[in-house]
Amino acid sequence: MRIDIATLFTEMCDSVLHESIVGRGIKNGFIEIYTHDIRDYTENRHRKVDDKPYGGGTGMVMQAQPVYDCVMDIVSKHRKRPRIIYMSPQGEVLTQEKVKELAREEGLILLCGHYEGIDQRVLDELECEELSVGDYVLTGGELPALIVADAVARLQKGVLPNEDAYSIESHYNGLLEHPQYTMPRVWRGREVPVELTTGDHKVIAEWQRRAALRVTEDKRPDMHEQYMDSLLESFRDEFIEAKGLDDDTEITEVFRFGRNEEESERLLKLVLRGKKRASTMSLRAYESDGEPLPEKGSYSIVTDWDGIPRCVIKVTRVSVIPFCDITLQQALKEGEDTELSAWQEKHRDYFDMHGMLYGYSFSEDMPVVYEEFRVEYKKRQS
Repeated sequence: MRIDIATLFTEMCDSVLHESIVGRGIKNGFIEIYTHDIRDYTENRHRKVDDKPYGGGTGMVMQAQPVYDCVMDIVSKHRKRPRIIYMSPQGEVLTQEKVKELAREEGLILLCGHYEGIDQRVLDELECEELSVGDYVLTGGELPALIVADAVARLQKGVLPNEDAYSIESHYNGLLEHPQYTMPRVWRGREVPVELTTGDHKVIAEWQRRAALRVTEDKRPDMHEQYMDSLLESFRDEFIEAKGLDDDTEITEVFRFGRNEEESERLLKLVLRGKKRASTMSLRAYESDGEPLPEKGSYSIVTDWDGIPRCVIKVTRVSVIPFCDITLQQALKEGEDTELSAWQEKHRDYFDMHGMLYGYSFSEDMPVVYEEFRVEYKKRQS
């Protein structure tokens, strides 16, 4: 790939581009990056590139002729016409998705404005795209151009050691990167997470995945919501395709079992193994929330504690019965207890606590919704 930067400050750009990783990538031939001084294309002996704006106003505007001649000379050096991008605060805001798109091009020309900008006629003539690195204004386009060049260059084959060097980084896959740690193992009483010290690649990868999710949820809830929506939609589509169902098949609920991470993980494992095939909920909970009771044949997505979809369950039977009428056979389908008394004690405690939240008092004849289900689809393991 070739990137050309048209600028009034070539030395400023060169001093950055030929350092560190990108500099090594250029030196080793994995990417070509050149800078071009727009002043070299002026038609006056003073090398003047700007003039006062029509209509008045403060500052100066870069003239069309030297910009046009500079860019067209660069274009002549490419095998096919490259994308021409004007670095402007009015442009599309740069994202990692945009970087990946630009990285697939054979060539880019990054045009740097200065002063009050560039004569609009040359931008129109060159059919420039406009790109911004953020909703703020800088003194010129050089810093934004360097940002784009760096971001695009590091995605070129050979610039970084391998794809993993960038594929797990913040924004690349829609999440922020997980925290990083190095020696010593304990510093000022703070220890490196034990999962990272096991040497078990599967354990480490799982920790990194969950940490990335939680960091993103904490720091960028907007990104987290978008990522989770995409994940759920993709999982739903996989399920629909695997089962040969109609595209408009409804998923009535997305939920997780358990009141904390440990309990959620334990119950999810029981569901996935087919040992937990039922659940019991107070009828008052449905009434208080104004939610309809589950219906036989309906589908729900069950997630882990972090909201990652793990399976789809299908309701096979729904009964509304007094708590005291739950049988041992029904209790066993919940997969946690082997004695009815143990199941009853656990659920009495739960309903006592739950009643405080929903404004009801537990009683032995309290109506409960006993729902039976089966696993219809499990997440494909990578």
